[in-house]
Amino acid sequence: MTDTVRLVALSAGLSTPSSTRMLTDQLSRAAATAIGRDGAEGDARIEVDVTTVELREYAHDITDALLTRFPNERLSMVIEAVRAADAVIAVTPVFNVGPSGLFKMLFDAIDIEIWKNKPVLLGATAGTARHSLAIDYAIRPMFGYLKAEVVPTVVFAASADFGADTDGQADEQPLAVRVRRAARELATMLSAGIGASAGGAEAAAGAAQDAAARDAAGTAAEAADGAPAEPTSTLDAEFADFVPMDRLLGRG
Repeated sequence: MTDTVRLVALSAGLSTPSSTRMLTDQLSRAAATAIGRDGAEGDARIEVDVTTVELREYAHDITDALLTRFPNERLSMVIEAVRAADAVIAVTPVFNVGPSGLFKMLFDAIDIEIWKNKPVLLGATAGTARHSLAIDYAIRPMFGYLKAEVVPTVVFAASADFGADTDGQADEQPLAVRVRRAARELATMLSAGIGASAGGAEAAAGAAQDAAARDAAGTAAEAADGAPAEPTSTLDAEFADFVPMDRLLGRG
């Protein structure tokens, strides 16, 4: 049995080549290796399909989507790829203690429901390690608001980190070590079923909607028999189990 895990890697680098794309590729390769290793330890063989998106190539499309509120065909393909992905790797350069404007514009241009329960591995790059806290203070909170499932280890890379494989050359922990740890955590989240709850939530919403429809049909039948009919609920499926306060207090 072969399962396919779909990863989408978003790189917000502004130049070619860029350190942001280099970090994105390192995280993608490490994640694919870790996920495949988890599959090898189980009964199923796992194939990892990685799609890398350079946001700079969609800068005009993202801007148009912000102005018109309608993504064009090119951007729609990216959005659908993110929607269908089992996990997302998102990497941005840090400017003025925050993500790049291009990175933030993407999230402003698309539906926030896409990110709900989506496993996300975060990465960031900057010229020096002095910007390292930006990923926790400016980038992680944004994904918390989007209700994404952020991998515990986030990976920051300064210019000195690239090519440093031993202690003392760059950060206290070499970049490769941090990348592998974050990738293993993402693989663990996926094997534990984190992120699969998004489909379960949709199914639950559909079941709630069906239950509301059955209740409405039963109410109509009671009305036909002469029994007093309660007003039909017009609430969304998300609030189908809402109970009025007077009923909770025993007054209904």
